[in-house]
Amino acid sequence: MNTLHKVFSIAAISLLTACSSTPDRGVNNGSNDPDVTTDTAPGVGDKNESGVEIIAANGNQVEGKDLTNGQSLDDMKMVDVDNIYPPIIYFGYDQYDLDDEGTDVVRYHANILLENSNKTVILNGHTDERGTPEYNLALGERRAQSVAQAMMLFGVDEKRIEIISFGEEQPVDAQSNESAWQKNRRVEIVIK
Repeated sequence: MNTLHKVFSIAAISLLTACSSTPDRGVNNGSNDPDVTTDTAPGVGDKNESGVEIIAANGNQVEGKDLTNGQSLDDMKMVDVDNIYPPIIYFGYDQYDLDDEGTDVVRYHANILLENSNKTVILNGHTDERGTPEYNLALGERRAQSVAQAMMLFGVDEKRIEIISFGEEQPVDAQSNESAWQKNRRVEIVIK
């Protein structure tokens, strides 16, 4: 037992000795203050794709943005999630099934509804001009209904969902070409 105790003691001392060294403070940035150092992590001081130098966050620039004029990181442009998941879902010609992108949009807006129990949603179904007015009203309703079904699968109560079909009556683009038709085949999500 005495030998085992000595082995553990030596291992513990070795471990403590290894952990007690002073950390490398990096490279002095040329100032007279020995505590001021430059970050030597990989990537810092490199240039990004546009040739702008990347300086550590404690420096005066982050990705080329000058922070010396009092601008904080909070003031810098942040990602606008509503632009990633706009409240519009587009459909293929004569289609009303959701694709993966449409499902992600529905999930995002369903989560907004789940976090705000006092809000409701109106799903406005639209089509392009091709087809009869009656057919397009029915297709617009089927599109809105598929979005409603997905919202209910994500937990939104059916009583909080209203479906309206406008068919071809409210085009975003009134031209008669494929580009316009793609914009008009949609469901708009309106949270109130």
